[in-house]
Amino acid sequence: MASKDRDKSERSGGDDQFSRREYLATTAAGTAALTALAGCSNRSNSSGTSSGQSLEAKVPEGTPESVETKYWHDWSNIDAEKPPLDYAAKAGAVLDPIPVEFSSEDDPWMREHALMVKRAANDLGLSVSLNDRPLNQLYAQSWNTPGLQAVISMSTHGPDPQRGLDPNPLLMRRHKDNPSNYDNYVNPELNEILEKQRTVTGDEKKRQELVSKAQRIFAEDVGGIISLFPDVITAANRKKWEGYVKTPGNGPTGDSFRWSEVNLQPKTDETTYVKGVTTSMNSLNLPWAAGGAEEKRLKYVYDGLFDATPDLEVVPALATNAEFVDDTTVELDLREGVNWHDGESFTAEDVKFTVDLYKEHSSTSQVPFYEPIESAEVLGDHKVRFNLKYPDAAFTTQRVVRSVIIPKHKWKDVDNPSQHNPENPVGTGPFKYESWEQGSKLTVSANKDHWLFDEETRGKYLGDRLASGSGIDGVVWVNVGNVDSMLGALQQGKIDAIGTTLSNGQADRAAKTDGIEKMVADNFAPLDVKLMFSCPLVRDKEFRVALAKAVDKKGFTESVLQGRATVPKGENPISPINPWHTEDTPEYSHSVDEAKTILEKAGYTWDSEGNIRFPNGDAWAAFVERIQTGNTHKRREELGQSDFS
Repeated sequence: MASKDRDKSERSGGDDQFSRREYLATTAAGTAALTALAGCSNRSNSSGTSSGQSLEAKVPEGTPESVETKYWHDWSNIDAEKPPLDYAAKAGAVLDPIPVEFSSEDDPWMREHALMVKRAANDLGLSVSLNDRPLNQLYAQSWNTPGLQAVISMSTHGPDPQRGLDPNPLLMRRHKDNPSNYDNYVNPELNEILEKQRTVTGDEKKRQELVSKAQRIFAEDVGGIISLFPDVITAANRKKWEGYVKTPGNGPTGDSFRWSEVNLQPKTDETTYVKGVTTSMNSLNLPWAAGGAEEKRLKYVYDGLFDATPDLEVVPALATNAEFVDDTTVELDLREGVNWHDGESFTAEDVKFTVDLYKEHSSTSQVPFYEPIESAEVLGDHKVRFNLKYPDAAFTTQRVVRSVIIPKHKWKDVDNPSQHNPENPVGTGPFKYESWEQGSKLTVSANKDHWLFDEETRGKYLGDRLASGSGIDGVVWVNVGNVDSMLGALQQGKIDAIGTTLSNGQADRAAKTDGIEKMVADNFAPLDVKLMFSCPLVRDKEFRVALAKAVDKKGFTESVLQGRATVPKGENPISPINPWHTEDTPEYSHSVDEAKTILEKAGYTWDSEGNIRFPNGDAWAAFVERIQTGNTHKRREELGQSDFS
């Protein structure tokens, strides 16, 4: 097994004498070694080159002998000359090991899931090079507009509320012009459907038909492999706190919803709520964050225009009402009497300034909010108008809930917003920034003037989940380093909750301690196995279908997750708990034998050791034809190609 250093802090949770106060005061430090998983198959090869028995290339006249990974389309939002992945297809050659990346920080069982994908590839004769990367590194480097750094990259999407409100956050990232299309995926038919549905306002039935069609197209094309929707499993201290609010995708202790933190009531004299986490923030600049921890945790400090309840209903935040004047004009009434944390008044000028700044300097995290806005106008101290570029069906759901509004008086003199790291972030949110020790902890204090600390307001949204009382005084996120250390800290009372997901077994183990409770919530965020479509191998639909059939999603869910997940029908990124979900999607049922038959008919062969080879001769010419622009969404038969078995 190859070994690689990893920037990840780690602390033992076994010191019973380490007090809660000392735990909060100490920076988790150290470097944990990362093992690049190669698995046990003899097909694993960490060198990056094939070691099997290739054939002498036989290439029909006019056909290239090899095809490199390259950009096959003109990308308006990509400046790079070539993708950040080197992988070539060569006539008759044994396939080089395919790089597969993941982060074991993402989910406690993500390593096992990566091994399951590796086994599927091995069953087809492919060697795999697994790379377990820090989660913040994947966000900053591979999950980026120029494209993935691996042939396969997997992650569970974050449970951002807007992903449960509207289909666009997950579907529109498959659109060619979306900067979050890290897969370099282009399907003209899907693009057309996505364009149509996103402009349908006032006719939900028509939009539902289009959204359902988009799901069917993506699933049939294997635009990615959607493994499952994992249950959100975690654990927290019920003896010291009451008022946890279970939210879909987030559970009661995640960072994507703030309902638990504004509703929690202390049952002891400790009033600071401490969450253990395994991922650290990279900066204090939320609008230009590259996803990850800072984008979620800093939303406790800031507010958006609207919010989402635990029942996935859109409710007022900084805006109290939004109305379409016509298809491309939206007017918003803003909440009065709101102050920034430094005492300055919040007004419509802040909203206009925010939109203008995001547009001018291309805010990375706020693209879903401002992308359709042509301009913003101030209509009064507490009224704004957004002029949209086009009718946008998701504007009053996904967009406004995704928004983050920043103070004009703090940002107006910043020369380079994307590189700015605010020394003391100022927002209007339910919590005020106090301090941040990079790699160690983030501390915020309660803003009791915020509307979410008003019991009448909170009760309207939470119903019988409301917990009455004065609430907590603050929240501390402590970077504990790893899940085992975090579980130990929870059981010893050094932290109050697990701020990430646990495996079923881990949560059961934690719950054996008095006062600790296992908590489970449904999920609308899928585990997405992303495929790099600039890679010639992935462009072959025969390969994609075969891979989909080789991946045993149901077996993994039962054997590893003990049934604690929902397996979608086919490759559908829209969860069954989302009202936009359709069950009418094609499905490639699990069968390794059928998968290998598909590849054999497409001209792939195997050497005496079972290593798969690219097609050769006429079959190679057919492969090259299949991966050309316009053909990547067609099966062999649709192109009139022969059966090469």
